[in-house]
Amino acid sequence: MQQIIKNLSTDPSICIVFSLIIFLTSSSSNYSILASMLKMHRSKSAVKKLKKEYTFMQKMRLIHVKDNCRHAIKFCNGMIIFQKIGWICIALYLIISLLFTFGLFSATVIAWFTVGIFLLFDVPSFAIHTLLGRPIIVGRFKEFSFEKYHNTEDHKSLF
Repeated sequence: MQQIIKNLSTDPSICIVFSLIIFLTSSSSNYSILASMLKMHRSKSAVKKLKKEYTFMQKMRLIHVKDNCRHAIKFCNGMIIFQKIGWICIALYLIISLLFTFGLFSATVIAWFTVGIFLLFDVPSFAIHTLLGRPIIVGRFKEFSFEKYHNTEDHKSLF
């Protein structure tokens, strides 16, 4: 681990760009899961109407999902909280990166934050997306495995 930190601290600008790209990719992964959860037990026209009621910033803050999720509500709320904590941590990371440019933090701190954000937010996001995703071989037009329970009466469990 020390060797990884040492290698990352040699060029902190790559760490910052790497963290932002990977974090934005994992955030879009979380957003796609939550958007699919919002579509559960609803028609396409109902989802369109629902999304029109919210502004872009409210959608980015996932308010429309928090207020209207019907399937696996605890999982949805947990994913929303996880995403919000991730956005707070990446904002803190960007502030520390900005202060690094003024010489207030060392490159080692940036490297530690890069590894921390990757392990705490990106890896779990990609793992959840992979676990909930449907295999390509099946050939169904559903992106996630929980979508096959669209017409069931069980709204509490994920599967």
